[in-house]
Amino acid sequence: MDKDMVKALAMATSAGLTLLSCIAGFVWIGYELDIWFASAPLCMIILGLIGAITGMYMMYKQVK
Repeated sequence: MDKDMVKALAMATSAGLTLLSCIAGFVWIGYELDIWFASAPLCMIILGLIGAITGMYMMYKQVK
């Protein structure tokens, strides 16, 4: 394999995992808050959106 291809693949994998971990982390925190406050999916949805925005920002910083 070419070095540039391996480097690009590593960057893409890292960016994808960053996005996934941000969303999953915020959704998990939202889920726990929903259990604590008995507010069904409200916190999970709000924090999931915040996680998606944060993940996109972190992914943008990594790729840039």
